[in-house]
Amino acid sequence: MPADIEVRDLCKTFPGDRMYPWRPPRPPTVALDHVSFDVADGEIFALIGPNGAGKTTLLKILSTLLLPTSGSARIRGRDVVEDEGWVRAQLALVTNTERSFYYRLSGWQNLRFFSSLYNITEEALRTRVAPIAERLGLTETILRRDYRTYSTGMQRKLQFTRAFVLQTPLLFLDEPTSSLDPISAEEIRQAIATECRARGQTVLLSANNLLDVERLADRVAIIHHGRLEMIGRPAATAEEGVARLLLRAPAGSVRVAVEHWLHGAAGGPSVEWEVEERAGIAMLRVEAGHLHDVVPALLRSLWAQGIAVEQVDLRPFVLEEEFLRRVEGGSADPEAGGAVG
Repeated sequence: MPADIEVRDLCKTFPGDRMYPWRPPRPPTVALDHVSFDVADGEIFALIGPNGAGKTTLLKILSTLLLPTSGSARIRGRDVVEDEGWVRAQLALVTNTERSFYYRLSGWQNLRFFSSLYNITEEALRTRVAPIAERLGLTETILRRDYRTYSTGMQRKLQFTRAFVLQTPLLFLDEPTSSLDPISAEEIRQAIATECRARGQTVLLSANNLLDVERLADRVAIIHHGRLEMIGRPAATAEEGVARLLLRAPAGSVRVAVEHWLHGAAGGPSVEWEVEERAGIAMLRVEAGHLHDVVPALLRSLWAQGIAVEQVDLRPFVLEEEFLRRVEGGSADPEAGGAVG
């Protein structure tokens, strides 16, 4: 059985623009560079990457809003270019720059209009809206108000309500919790986790908020300079026996302290470690076989040498660390050109 989303060697290049008539055009921009991946039926698949990495461009191609330069993409076995009408009926798209709602219509009137395009009756719409609206806090009073009076959070919740009531097999989400307060963001995460899971809906999630990915995604991949690299499962890509310590000290001082500890009785030849420094905070990564014995001894040694420990993280996999390592490590060729989206 084919995957719900199949992407093979997908490329997108935007031609260079010309700022002034007397200047030569800029070089072309490579937004996607031979991207390939599959998303299984009912899976929540997340894309992460820095701004301009190509995430939005990829979602737009899969949603038939942009044509690829080369390569192929298939939704439920059908090509997004050759069968764009059929593909559009299979998915709902929620973006972070929504402009399709009518400002002088109420929230309910907007939902009624868009659902009628899918031949959803008013009775069926009310049945579908009720559980979603209750979960997101969109009361009947709010739905009767004009859309132009909605806050950013209310607008985003109405977007999700519209997408959920369509009950399409696939749902594409582009930075779903950006610009939202923590409460609204958590309400949307809960709606995605419960409603999409209950329906077996396939979700492609593009996110800058790594908390969204950790809470929701089955698998995650990173896009950088238009190239995609699989990371795996956010909570299951485990490195056994790894501890990460955030220390309020220069990296050089931490190295000296760790070497001093290793030469004492508490250390051991089986311990591997490395130190990185960002904005005055040193991150010490320690790998050892008996971690629960090693970490207390290391902490006592660091404290004895006057190094303040800000945080100790024993989680098997830290998505933020993996993101920074791959992006700052320059896994993609910087001369390949910038990316869009």
